[in-house]
Amino acid sequence: MRKSYGRKRKGSGKVWGFILVIFIAAIIIFGLKVFSTEAPVIKLSQQIKGIGKQTAIEFTVRDQEYPLKSVNVDVQQGNRTFPVSAASEIHNAPSPPWWKFWAGHATSSGSFKAQIGHDHIPDLKEGRATLEIVATNNSWGHFFKGGKTKFRLDLPVQLRPPQIEDLSGQIYVAQGGCNLVIFKVSPGTTRSGVQVGKYFFRSYPVKPSLHDTRMCLFAYPYNMNSKTAPSIVASDEAGNKTVSTFSCTFVPQKFRQRKLVLDKTFLARAVPAILSHTPQLHDQGSLVKNFLMLDTHLATIDSQLLLAYSQKTARRFLWKGPFVRLPNSEPEAHFGDRRTFSYQGKFVDHEVHFGYDLASVAHAPIPAANSGVVVFARYFGIYGNSILIDHGCGLQTLYGHLSSFAVKPGQHVTRGQIIGHTGKTGLAEGDHLHFSVLVDGVFVNPLEWWDPNWIRTRITSKLAAYQSSQ
Repeated sequence: MRKSYGRKRKGSGKVWGFILVIFIAAIIIFGLKVFSTEAPVIKLSQQIKGIGKQTAIEFTVRDQEYPLKSVNVDVQQGNRTFPVSAASEIHNAPSPPWWKFWAGHATSSGSFKAQIGHDHIPDLKEGRATLEIVATNNSWGHFFKGGKTKFRLDLPVQLRPPQIEDLSGQIYVAQGGCNLVIFKVSPGTTRSGVQVGKYFFRSYPVKPSLHDTRMCLFAYPYNMNSKTAPSIVASDEAGNKTVSTFSCTFVPQKFRQRKLVLDKTFLARAVPAILSHTPQLHDQGSLVKNFLMLDTHLATIDSQLLLAYSQKTARRFLWKGPFVRLPNSEPEAHFGDRRTFSYQGKFVDHEVHFGYDLASVAHAPIPAANSGVVVFARYFGIYGNSILIDHGCGLQTLYGHLSSFAVKPGQHVTRGQIIGHTGKTGLAEGDHLHFSVLVDGVFVNPLEWWDPNWIRTRITSKLAAYQSSQ
C-alpha cells in the first residue's frame, strides 16, 4: 500500500510541475505584452526648415502593437510652451481583450495636421524655437518609460517675408509666347519665380556672383485667359511667401483653323507602330478609336513627361544667338493651329498643334537649334523617334518624327550640329520635322526664338548690364 501510495504522490508532483511551468510562461508572455516598451513611430510628411507666419506641418503616427492613446503638439520658445491643436484622422484596428495574451497585435495609424506659424501663435518671437510631438499608446508600458515617443526639432523662427524688387520695367508677352523678367529678392529667399495661373516658372541667378538678382523665363500659355496677370512669387525656408505684380501687357494672337481628313493608309501604318512602342495602352478595336486614344490620352502623357523632363535643366543659359531653323524647309503646320480631324466624312477629334511641322527633302539632316545638352533620344509617343535638348534655365527644344539619331543622352551639342534626320515615325503622314520650344514644360511659339530682334530685345539686352558687371 505504501509503495502504491508513493507512486501516486510522485505522479501528482509532475502534474503540478507542468502546471507551474505553464503558469510561469503565461506570466512572462502576459508581462511582455502588458509592460511592452514598444512605442509609436512619428514621421513628418514634409521637411520643415523653419517657422514663419503661416507654417503648417503634416505628420503620421503608426503603432504596430497598440491603439494610440494621445498625440500632443507644442512649440517651445525660451521658458514658454505653446500647445497646438492638431486635426487628425486615426484608424485603430480592433484590440483583443487584455487576457488574450496569445492574440495578434492591434495596429493603429493616424495622419495629423497642425498650424505652428505666428498667425496661430501670436506670442512667438523671431529667433529659435523647438517643435515637439509626443505620441503615446494605451499600453501599460508608458508607466515604465515605454509606449511613448517624443519627436523634437529645433527650428529658426522667421517672421519677415522676402522682399521683391522688379528690375525689368514694362513687359510685353504674346499669347502662346514668353519673355524674361529680372528681379531682386532679399537674402534668405529659397524659392522664387513667376506664377501665371496654375503654372510656376522657376528663376535662376543672372550670374553666380549675383545670387539674389534673379532672371526668370516665363511663358503665357496659348489658352490662358487674357485677364490672368502674371506675378513674381518668393518664399523662404520658413514658408513665408511674398507675391508681387509687375507691369505686363498681354498681346493676343490669332491661330489658324485647319480641317484634316484622316487616310486609312496613314492610320494603318502609324497607329499600330505607336501601339507597339506603348504596351501600357490597349487596342480599342479599330484604327479610328486607336487614333483617338493616341491623340488624346497618349498626347497628355507625353506632355506630362515633358513637364517632368523640364526639371533636368541647367542653372544657366547654354545657348547663344537666335535659334536655327531646319534649312530649306517649308512649314506644313504652325504653332497653335486648331485642327479638326475627320474620317470618312465623320468628325473624329479636335487638337491643338504645339509646334511647327517643317518639310524639306526626305531624311534631311536636322541641326540643333542651339547649344545645349541632349536630355533624351528615343521613341516618344505620338512624336515617334524624338530628341529633347536642354538649353538651360527651363528652356528646351523637341525634335519629332525622326528617321535616325546622331546623338546620345547626356551629349553636349553646339548650335547647328547635326543631331539626326527627318522621317515619318509617330503620328506623321509624311517625312518632316516636328519642332517645339518649351519653357518649364510649357509649349511656346518657336517663331520668337527664330527671330534675332526678339532675342535681342527680350533676352540678351536685359542680361547684358548684369552679366558684364562684377
